[in-house]
This record gives sequence, C-alpha cells and structure tokens, in this order.
Amino acid sequence: MRVPNLRAALAPVTSLGWTIAAIGVVAWLVGARLDWEELLILAGACLVIFAISLLMTVGRLALTIDLGVEPQRVAAGGRDAVGVVRAVNERARPSLGARVEVPVGAGVAAFEIGTLGPGSTFEEPFVVPTLRRSIIPIGPARSVKGDPLGIARREVTSGEQVLLYVHPRTIVLPPVTAGWIRDLEGQTTNDLSTSDVAFHTLREYAPGDDRRHIHWRTTARLGTMMVRQFVDTRRSHLGLVLSTDQADWADDDEFELGVSVVGSLGRTALHQDQDVTALSGADPLPSTTPDLLLDGLAGVASVPDGLALDELVRRSLPRTRSVSILALVVGSAADPRTVRLACSHYGPEVSVLAIRCQPGAEPRRRRIGTTSMVDIGRLDDLARVLAIVGAR
Repeated sequence: MRVPNLRAALAPVTSLGWTIAAIGVVAWLVGARLDWEELLILAGACLVIFAISLLMTVGRLALTIDLGVEPQRVAAGGRDAVGVVRAVNERARPSLGARVEVPVGAGVAAFEIGTLGPGSTFEEPFVVPTLRRSIIPIGPARSVKGDPLGIARREVTSGEQVLLYVHPRTIVLPPVTAGWIRDLEGQTTNDLSTSDVAFHTLREYAPGDDRRHIHWRTTARLGTMMVRQFVDTRRSHLGLVLSTDQADWADDDEFELGVSVVGSLGRTALHQDQDVTALSGADPLPSTTPDLLLDGLAGVASVPDGLALDELVRRSLPRTRSVSILALVVGSAADPRTVRLACSHYGPEVSVLAIRCQPGAEPRRRRIGTTSMVDIGRLDDLARVLAIVGAR
C-alpha cells in the first residue's frame, strides 16, 4: 500500500518541481562528499522549497464553478464580451484558499480565492477583447492548489467550455435577388412560359403547345383553339463562394474585407427569407440562419495551400447547382482573366458576380464576358456597387 500512496502524494509535482528536487539531491550528495558547505545550503533550500510546495497542494478542491459569457456573439471591433466566473463552496466546512483559472483562447485568466465559508460564493467578472474575428474557447474553469512558483500543482476541472463567436463586421444591404425557375414557390416575373403555376392569360394555340393546357370552354365559345399562358415563378437562391487561397489575397486585412463581404451578402439574403448556399473554399458553411452563417465565418482562415480559383469553382459546382445568382469573392492578387475563366464554369443560367477586395481602392465595375466583376475598397462600397451592377 505504501507505493500507491507515495505515488498519489507525489502526483502534483510538476516538471519544474522534479528539476528542483533533482538539483537538491545532487547538491546534497556532492556537498556531503566534498564537504562543500555552499552546496549543502543550496540542497537544503531546494528540498525545503520542494516540501513546502508539496504541502500547499494538501486539501480538497470542493468548489463548484460556473462560467458564463455575455453576449456569446459579438461583431469584431465592437463591444467587448464580459465573462463571469462564480465559485461556490457547497461543503459544510470552510474551503481554504485556492486559485481559479479560466482558459481564454491562448491565455488564462486567474483569480485568487480566499477562504470561503460553507455556502459562500465568490463571483468575479472579466473582459474578453474582441478586436479580431475569431472563435474564442473559454473554459472549462479549473480549481488549482499549489505554490506560486509552479513546483507542485493539483487541479480539478469544473463546468463546460463556452465558445465566444467574434463575427466579421457586416452591413445591411438592399435586397439581392435574381430569379430562376426552380420550385413552385417564389416571385412571379414578366417572363412568359408555356407551363408553370401562375396563370396569366389565354392565347391562340400554336404548333408544339401542350394540349393539356387547351382551355376547352373558351375554344368552344370562340371556335378557335385557345391555350393557357403562364408566367414564370422564380425563387431567389444566392450562392457565395469565398476563396481561401492565400495566393489570391495581398494581406490579412484584405481577407477580412472579403469575409465581411460574404457575411453582409449572406446575412441580408437570409433576413429576406432567401435561400443561401455558402462555401469557404470547398467547405460548406452553415447558412440556414444569419447567426449560424456568421458563426461559421468567425472561424474561416486563409491557407497557403488553398485551392486555385479554377479548381475551387469546379469543386463548388455540385453544391451550387440550384443557385440563381452567385458571388465569387477574391482578393486583389487574383488575376481578372483567371477569375473570368473560372466563373465561366457556372454556365449562362447563373448570374455570376465576381467581387475583388482591395482596401483603399476606388470602387469600379467591369463586364468581362458574361461575368460582372466589381472592385471594392471598403465594405461600405458594396451597396453602391451592387446597385450599379443591377442586383435587386
């Protein structure tokens, strides 16, 4: 039984603690052998510090810790999120001092808790900076007993991890719609059709018309074959494809502008109950609600070995077959001719808009073949450029 107890007693010792213990033992052996008083003093100091640090881990860690963050979704550069750590001593005896640590992204927020009586509560807020778009994991919190030097340390994890979503900055845009015959629901257009669900008028029969659409009652009355004329009903379905290849972007600020463009377009369309299919590179983004889309964009990053534009478009085709308008968002490093050739894969039935982002550039529009290409230098330019292109 002694060996397991000894192992349990030494379990809190960290690598630093074992190093100090080893220095103490070696200094003791060498000092005793050489009768070197300074080494013996060093050995004694190391071993005493080791023993005191180990004693500081004694005691139960019985705190119940809750962790909360409000709000859990914020826009980059806007208001900071505020976290609250709450520790409760649910034991019938006082809880001696302990430290509570809360991992916040790559850092740690530490709180020193003194003695807590039975049923007592410790509560402390902390601020989480939200300057950059990201997904920040917070927690789970842990109760820690040990020395300030980190020689010995014992911890107990409590609660669950909370995710803070720092969304890209977005703006409200005018409606972005483009019709395409896709389903039985949607908006009627001025395009006449020989078969659809929205009846428009009657006209004379022409060779090739479907005889099922003959209006027999009017035919009998007029003595001329008359058929029903319909108008197309169309439902707007917006496709968004964001290039994540670092070769297409001049710097990180340019990529952030591109992410904001995708977020603004998708958020506006979803608020107007339009269908949205969004891709980050070849990876689909959740796009059923504005919050889910922005949550996905919060974790998007450019990669050095991303897909080239032509391959990116080819990979996106199976997921964007039902879209009626598609926006391909790239950086200023993407060659316009390469963008045009890549966009040609979507076919003539899709209205393709290529958006090149370059902070500080003057907004302009070009027509390259069947593709509309626009350059924007600020996010606020997007609404004006879309109006010029004719997206409605």
